[in-house]
Amino acid sequence: MTATDNEGAIVVGVGPYGLAAGTVALAAEAADRLALDIEVVHVLPTLAGWPTGTIESGVALEQLAAAGRAALLTATEQIRDVVGDRHAITAELVRGGVVAGLVGRSRHAQLVLLEQHPHGTLQRVVGGETTAQVAARAHAPVVVVPPDWQPSSQVLPITVGCEDAPRAAAELWTAFGLAAATDRPVRVVRATYLPEAYQEILRREVKEQDFLNGARAELVRDAGPAAEVCEGVQCDFEVRWGRPTDVLVDLSTTSSLLVIARRDPHVPFGSHLGPVVRHVLREARCPVMVVEPTLHEPVQLTQPAAAGASGATG
Repeated sequence: MTATDNEGAIVVGVGPYGLAAGTVALAAEAADRLALDIEVVHVLPTLAGWPTGTIESGVALEQLAAAGRAALLTATEQIRDVVGDRHAITAELVRGGVVAGLVGRSRHAQLVLLEQHPHGTLQRVVGGETTAQVAARAHAPVVVVPPDWQPSSQVLPITVGCEDAPRAAAELWTAFGLAAATDRPVRVVRATYLPEAYQEILRREVKEQDFLNGARAELVRDAGPAAEVCEGVQCDFEVRWGRPTDVLVDLSTTSSLLVIARRDPHVPFGSHLGPVVRHVLREARCPVMVVEPTLHEPVQLTQPAAAGASGATG
């Protein structure tokens, strides 16, 4: 199978077992809503230091390649059965590191779609999860789909986990664009919580409602400017008492999509995700989109000039 020039497409990463029905449905919907083609990719890991093409388990490289081609063919047929001829679908078997291969494909993609699979504790500690590593380094938004997720027949909101002001613009403009394309409302959420240990240090009873009121005022201040200029999209602000990981995972059961931003990298190494995003990627019950912490280009809004004015102001 060969891939054509598919710049600006949706890149769907395929593991060794094909794709779940929910992932296929999401890829088809995204292609329809965003008017994009689909590029299906399976990365065949390069086995360094094994000139015979075998690894310790005794699996020959040719066997891995054959399994990869089979998974790629199955996934492509799954997507084509749903998409039909509405969009071009290409497929490619790529050699190299799995994370590096998918991150490289993301350079010219509009969206990267990956399926989450459970990993053992040792694998997470030593090498990390592939989805988290790709989400931390990709050059396009990455959507991670739980393997057992299915689209809901209800119109569920797009939930934005807005942790701070610096990342709010990137999260919100992404969510607003998707909401406008899918006719869904946006729910902007912030979690606030003070552990009991800190309450004991303060030696006073903490009034939960006081924290909620203050957090909501901060949330509106951080996210309000973007929400005010997005006409035609219903946007609600919500503050919940609890740890961010618990709040977001709970909200994922009533969301069509969670949108969260990764950290702004100050060094060229490390995950750049943070513990909250990593936990949500593993435990969320709906697809999770990870976006860059800042917009590539500032959003400029030009207002029409008033009668008799010499020009417009931005």
